[in-house]
Amino acid sequence: MNTALRDSKYAKLARAIFTTGLAFVVNYLIQLILTPYITRTVGTEAYGFVALAKNFAQYAAIITAALNSFAARYIAVSYHEHDIDGANTFFSSVFWGDLALGTGLLLIAIPVILLLERFLNISPAIVADVKLLFFFVFLNFWLVTLGCAFESTAYIKSKLDLLGLIKALSYLTEALVLYLLFTRLPPSIAYVGAGLIAASVVVVLGDLLISRKETPELSIDHRLFSWQAVKKLVLDGVWTSLNSLGNILNSGLDLIVCNLMLTPLRMGQVAVAKTIHTMLCGIFVILNPAFQPMLLKSYAENDRETLLSELKTAMKISGMAGSILFAGFAALGLRYYQLWIPDQDVQLIFRLTVLNCVTLITSGCMQPLYYIYILTLKRKLPCLITLGGGAINVLSMYILIRHTSLEAYAVILTTVVVTFFMDFVSNPMYMAHVLGLPLRTFYPIILRNFLSAALMTALFRLLTKCCMPGGWISLFACILCYALLGAVLHTFIVCDARERKKLFGMCRRFLNKT
Repeated sequence: MNTALRDSKYAKLARAIFTTGLAFVVNYLIQLILTPYITRTVGTEAYGFVALAKNFAQYAAIITAALNSFAARYIAVSYHEHDIDGANTFFSSVFWGDLALGTGLLLIAIPVILLLERFLNISPAIVADVKLLFFFVFLNFWLVTLGCAFESTAYIKSKLDLLGLIKALSYLTEALVLYLLFTRLPPSIAYVGAGLIAASVVVVLGDLLISRKETPELSIDHRLFSWQAVKKLVLDGVWTSLNSLGNILNSGLDLIVCNLMLTPLRMGQVAVAKTIHTMLCGIFVILNPAFQPMLLKSYAENDRETLLSELKTAMKISGMAGSILFAGFAALGLRYYQLWIPDQDVQLIFRLTVLNCVTLITSGCMQPLYYIYILTLKRKLPCLITLGGGAINVLSMYILIRHTSLEAYAVILTTVVVTFFMDFVSNPMYMAHVLGLPLRTFYPIILRNFLSAALMTALFRLLTKCCMPGGWISLFACILCYALLGAVLHTFIVCDARERKKLFGMCRRFLNKT
């Protein structure tokens, strides 16, 4: 590969990771301030309904995923093949299909929301707020669904760095709206939904501007709507929807189970633990989309050698993030909770979070590989495995809650076991198979990642025992030091000598330029 082209490709990757990382930091700071405020002013139970409302929107997204999961792929492939008419057909069909689906789901959700207290355990004092929250969350879902088609432009033109900046701006907008509402009006969890809507307006407008500027050839035209295009997208994407259903069975029902089988308080505590897990997993949302444009390009050009090299690079970088996140939280998480939500049962929430975060070790290096299923259109077997795992998870959760005293631990434990099996056993082998590679292809990196995570965890916990941070400043100083130390340790364990030399050379050039 041409050196200048390669450098340009990885420069775009670095910019995309940096800008999306900036958005992640902004979102984290919002959650850092918002979560203890909500739990303190309206209660832990109310906070549980914030997470639960978002989960219900995810349930609705199962249906739209059938249309949207392969939209960027088909639009981008047609565009790169200079088939602009075909790209416009997919582009328009996705938009009009999303408009119909999103509107229909919103109309179905409204009467359910009006009768919500009949389906969930809600304290009478917050019923009205919870209903308004659910309505805002579903209105936000409708808005996000409409913007799906425009987001494909960023993948076509490798402009994920712009998406990151827009996302950061959307979070700042959300923070401003939440600040104004919570400081000018009586406290209500419904404001969280209003903040989500404000953020989504910024994202959709940003996607629209990028689309108009970068791909003016693509436009929405009702005359280009094609049932044939929709059928093609749905037939390929239906497996994504079923896979999403499996993922919901694996973890998305946790809060409903807590609400119906335990107590709203336990639901709120599990929601806090899952919020931290979700925020930590957000790093993969930063890293993995940044790799996808170049993976898509290599696959479209049938350059399998480059594709495999890029996949392994993505595994090592994403795996490093997963290992550092788990090891860092295992060492510093209890102190973090003591500073963040001191009036809550921090011991319980910490243990639930660490148990949940075990999946970061395997999911870290596996996350980039899931794009293989999008590239190769191989979704059936992984989907069936995910559905089967989800069914086992729900059944096991029910049995453990009814017949043991594990309570909230049962909710998390079953998900961890099923996720670990899929990430370590079934998916790595099938991913290698669909690429025509030996089944063991990805295991050397996965096993090295395990070793890296184990050594990191032991080292970080030892350092924390020697020097426990006393406040927020010292805690964040420890987090930064642990991240740098973990990155160096992971590089020496997972990367070979040639990769280390190349990586250190890139760092030196970057430092010289700055």
